[in-house]
Parts: sequence; C-alpha cells; structure tokens
Amino acid sequence: MIHRKRWLALAVSICLTITMLPSFGLAAPGPVPSPWKAQNIGSPAIPGNATFDPANGKFSVSGAGTDIWGTSDQFNYVYQPWTGDGAIIALVSSQTNTNEYAKAGISIRESLNANSKHVDLLLTPKNGLAFQYRSATGGTTKDVKAASTSPYWIKLERTGNLIKGYVSNNGLNWGDLGSATVAMSNSLFVGLAVSSHNVNALSTATFENVKVNNSGDVYPPTAPTDLKVGNITNASVGISWTASIDDVGVTGYDVFKDGVLTQANVPGTAYTFTGLKADTSYSFTVKGKDAAGQVSAASSPLVVKTSSSNDTQSPTVPTGLKSTSKTSSSVSLAWTAATDNVGVYQYDVFNNGVIAAIASSTSVVINGLNANTTYSFTVKARDIAGNISAASSALSVKTNAASTEPYSVQVVGNNLEVPWALDFAPDGRIFFTERNSGRIRVIVDGQVKSTPVITLGAPFYYMPRSEGGLLGIAVDPDFNKNHYLYVYHTYRTSNNQVKNRVVRLVEKDNKATVDKVLISDLPGAVYHNGGRIKVGPDKKLYFGNGNYGHSEETLNYLGGKIFRLNLDGSIPSDNPFGPNSPIFSRGHRNPQGIAFQPGTNRLFESEHGESSHDEINYVVPGGNYGWPKFEGPNHNGTGITAPLIYAQGTTWAPSGITFVTKGPWKGDLLVANLKGKQIIRMGIVEKNGKPTISSSNLSYLYKNQYGRIRDVVEAPDGSIYFVTSNNGDKNGDGSPDKIVRLVPNF
Repeated sequence: MIHRKRWLALAVSICLTITMLPSFGLAAPGPVPSPWKAQNIGSPAIPGNATFDPANGKFSVSGAGTDIWGTSDQFNYVYQPWTGDGAIIALVSSQTNTNEYAKAGISIRESLNANSKHVDLLLTPKNGLAFQYRSATGGTTKDVKAASTSPYWIKLERTGNLIKGYVSNNGLNWGDLGSATVAMSNSLFVGLAVSSHNVNALSTATFENVKVNNSGDVYPPTAPTDLKVGNITNASVGISWTASIDDVGVTGYDVFKDGVLTQANVPGTAYTFTGLKADTSYSFTVKGKDAAGQVSAASSPLVVKTSSSNDTQSPTVPTGLKSTSKTSSSVSLAWTAATDNVGVYQYDVFNNGVIAAIASSTSVVINGLNANTTYSFTVKARDIAGNISAASSALSVKTNAASTEPYSVQVVGNNLEVPWALDFAPDGRIFFTERNSGRIRVIVDGQVKSTPVITLGAPFYYMPRSEGGLLGIAVDPDFNKNHYLYVYHTYRTSNNQVKNRVVRLVEKDNKATVDKVLISDLPGAVYHNGGRIKVGPDKKLYFGNGNYGHSEETLNYLGGKIFRLNLDGSIPSDNPFGPNSPIFSRGHRNPQGIAFQPGTNRLFESEHGESSHDEINYVVPGGNYGWPKFEGPNHNGTGITAPLIYAQGTTWAPSGITFVTKGPWKGDLLVANLKGKQIIRMGIVEKNGKPTISSSNLSYLYKNQYGRIRDVVEAPDGSIYFVTSNNGDKNGDGSPDKIVRLVPNF
C-alpha cells in the first residue's frame, strides 16, 4: 500500500507533468524538422535562432548580421540540401523592422560559406523586394528591385544554371521579377534567410506555406466555381464554370456526373453531358488540373434535372419580391428563386406590366425611371422549354424625390482584382480590365459576369505592386459589326525584357480571342507604363506610354509618347512626324488619362509628374510637353508646351479622365485621382481661342470615400462610372475594389 504522503506527491507530480505538456493537437513550436537545419552564415555578432510550429506549418526565423550583399554575407539560414532542378516557395507573412534594409526571404546557395555564389529573393521593411545574385565566389552581388513589403509570396525556380524569381499576391498568379544565370554545383542548399542589417539586434520573420520540391509547379489549382446550367434537353445538360487559378497554369478540367468521371482534360470552361435519361436529376462537379497532374478540390455540386420528353410543366411563382435599394431614377429588386421540374432558365421582370429586364439570377437593377414616381413590378420564371410561371405578387416602389445632388451612388461590382479601365459597347454591355489577373470581364444588365471574357496568357506579364499588366481597353466604334476590342498590356519578350503592346481582340457571346497584335516593343518597366487607350472622333487609336528612367527625349525612343494608329494597326499618313512614325506627341512623363472634348474634338491628357507637378495637358499633333527637362511651372524651353494646369504643393496622381456631356456638370472634365483619393471636376474656359483651367475652378468630389480612384468614364446614358484601385495596388490599403456608378438625378 502506498503511503498517503506518497499519494499526494504522486498527484502533484502528475499535475505538474500535465501542466507542462502541450495541449492535445496543439504542439508547441520547436526546432526546425528534418531535413531542415539552421546555421548562422558569416558569424554575425548576435547568433540567430529558428523554430517551427507544426500546428500551422509556420517557421519563425531570427537573424542578425550586417547584410546579404557585397562580397560576403552575414545572416541566419534555415536550409536543406538540394539536388537538381526545382523550386522553393514561401509566404513571408511578417518581418520586424530593425533597419529599412533588413532582409527576409528565400535563398539558393552553392555552399554555406559567407562568400558563396547565391541567388536570393528577399523583402525589406521599406525598400521593396530584391532579386539578387552573386555569380562568382567572392564576387560582388547584383540585384533587381521592385516595390513591395510583407506579407508576400515569393518563389525561386531553378532550371540548370538559370534561376528565376517570381512574386505573387496570392500564391497562384505569379509575376516574374528577374532571372540570373549562375553556374553552381548540381548539389547545393536552399532555404530561408534573415539578416537584420543591424549588428546590435535580431530581426524576426515568419514564413508560411514553405514548399520545396523537384518541380516548378508546386500547388494544385483552386476549385472551379460558379457552376451554371446552360441548355437542357431530355437527354443532355450543358454546364459552364469560372476558371480555376494555378501557380503555373491550368491545363484542363475533369467533369463528373454523380461522382463518376465522365470526361477528362476538358480544355475550356464548358461541357455538355449527353446520353442522359429524361426527367432525371443529376449532380455535376468539376475539378481543375495543371501540367504537373495536380488536381483541385471538386467544385460545389450543380444538381440539374433533365426535361421530360414533352416538358409542359411551368416553374413555380417567384416569391419574396422586394426592393433592396432605390434612387431617384433606379430601383434594385431581389426575389426568392422559383423551382421547376427541369430547371429555371431565366426571369422576366415587368414594370407596370411591360417587360423591363431579363435576369439570369435573382436580382436586377431597373434604370431610367422618373423621380418621385410609383412603379409596380412583377417577376415571372421561365424554363428551358419556354414554359413561363404566373407572375409574382406585385411590388409597388416609389422612386426618391429629385435630389439636390446631380447623381446618386450605386455600386455595380465589388471584390474585383485591381480594375483598371472600362468601356461601353453599343448593346449596353460594359467591358473592363483587371490589371493583375490579365482578365477582361463584362457587366450585363448591371451584373458582373463571373466568367471572364478572356484571361490573357503568355507573353502577358505583370509584377505585383508594379504599374504594368493588363491596362487600357477600348471598344471599336463599329463593334456591332466587327466585335473588336483593343487592349494595352505589358508582356515579357523571349530575351526576358519588359515591354508593352496593343492587341486587337474579337468577341462573341462574352468570349474573346486575340485577333491581331497592332504594335509591340513599346518600352516597359516596373513603373510608368502608361496604358490608357481610346478611339478618337477620327476613328484612330490613341494610347500613351511612359518614360521611366530615360534621360533624353528623342523621336527614336518610344517611351514618353502618345501614339496614333489606324484601327488595323497601320500608321496614318497624316501623323505629325510622318507616315512611318506612330508618334502623335512627345515629352510625357507617364500619361494616364486620355479624353476628347465634345464639340471641339481636342485631345486632353492627364500625366503623373514629379514632386507635385502632376499635369493636365491640351495635346496638339507634334507637341512637346517637356519631360524629362521641363514640367509643371518650368516650361521655358523653346518649343515646349506648358500644361493647362498642374498640381501645386500636393500630389493628385491623376489617372483616367472624361468629359461630361449631360446635366449640370456638362462641359466639365472629371479627373480620377490615385494619391488624392478623389475625383477633381475641372471647369474648362475658352480664352483667346484656347482652353484654360483655373485653380479657382476646381471641385473635389468623393474625397477619401472610395480610396484610390483609377478610371472615370461617362456612359452613353449619362451615367458616370469609376473604378477603385486599393487591393493589390502598390500603394493600396487592401480594401475591396469596386466599380461605382453615378446615376443621374436630372
């Protein structure tokens, strides 16, 4: 028998042991797991340390040292041996600021010596990303830089002696930051590196989602989303879906019927199931696949019932019709979905008994209404066979009284990926670009379609937190006949240079393909890519390119110019510098907005200046606007044209511009501001036969209400649309980006 005191001692011991144990399933951070090792490189004065938290797969690495730079390095390295080709990916989720040049990132090294050959991709707290390399043992380190801070996804990919660096804002869409050819041994080291750039302090960085493998394709695609039903018969069902995203690229889709694979490697985002039974329900799912054979999770299932051989049953009546918002000229409606023995295809929305809209979902916006007026709305459901339900209960809605404000605000699109430009088709559709994703999307009947019109592939290029990517878009004036769209985008050449080009797309049924490259080899860079594109009143294509870091203004250099082309890409014979030059004007630092004044057809342009010298210019054929020697108030050079107005003592960062043709703002120029986070309304006055803009004739609209505003365009119906640039932009705050419509109250 155990003595009572021994029982007490044993109980205390057990309690202490339990207290010291980690909670079940929540193992405490510990040493880095095999095959990882940790070592201080170059003997920093304060030794670094590293831990790994298995609960969330997170590395915490602390390092001191002078730098990873020059001919010798000092830092803490968490590494593993590596042989052959492959990639390392990591999300740098945090970094302490011991110095603005402290570094945290990923590194491939030939040896663990301080002067080893290496290639790194490192973040700093205040000085951006650095892709850097030392191509000879003891040699001098070189680098390429870009703007960014943590958190950020980074990747190094090795193919023989060629090592490329990539960056991403989501770990799936990658933009390449640089490449280097460094002859290193087949067997080397790869890992996580941290240096404080401060001999008296440790800098700590956290790394998540660290992957090292023998292929550059590390992650499987995301699951396809938004499965939708198309045509239904008694023996077939057509479906479509929104594309998956992959870190390298999606190669196809596997489609499933009731959990059984029906067709592998479908190349597009639509498929028709055939050989089905009539009047039978099926569950369809889709999985994305990449080149490495990795497969995504399954989409959410879409349950569809085939029609009977003679479908005569109408859908049920839509219920719950309500108004979700209203202005003096519009009403937003929503309702509960109807059901059908086969499937509801669309909804017909009636205003006072007359059809006003057709909706594919359970919401719609009815525009063009009169202020302070009562309307009666009903909704009917329709199936694929054309059977129509009875009307819903009527909903009476009275529009708002005419506002003292000329416009009411209506959000049209939300949670977008850096929308950059938009334009209007004559059939009422609105096409817009997303800069980082390379996607063109479309708004139909006030709704943003989830499936892109096109996602640009190679050689399209974007670098997160830069100013390149998919930029301007313009609709052909004869779009109803030819369905041409014109876009300006950044791309990578075969010899790894950043350039810009203009391509023509042809669109059909909200899908587009690249039809023709109109001009290429325009200068490109991290910043100052220009990108705005418009079709002028003369049916010529106008677009601008920036001048980044080029010290001279010559006609042989295509940076810092506004160009004019025929719509087929040929050069107009009446261009100011001759029939062989696409240049229309010169001396622009970074043109961001283009608009033509109604009635005069004058070309106005907004331009990012330096040191609070943003400009609005009246652009004439052959004009020289001064950059890089003249800007803002300094335009005293011979043949230099002064701006109509420039920012004084502040920074606008002006972007898209548009003239207003209707209502109380008629004749005014609206200028979207990025840094200024506003729209400036500028009154235009004629003086001695020329336009003038006075600083006393400026109004500041929506200041700090929507963040950075990238583009503003007046629609044919008098509405004004603008897009924000907050999430994924280099100076954005991460808030969701949106498209906003200003609905006329006049």
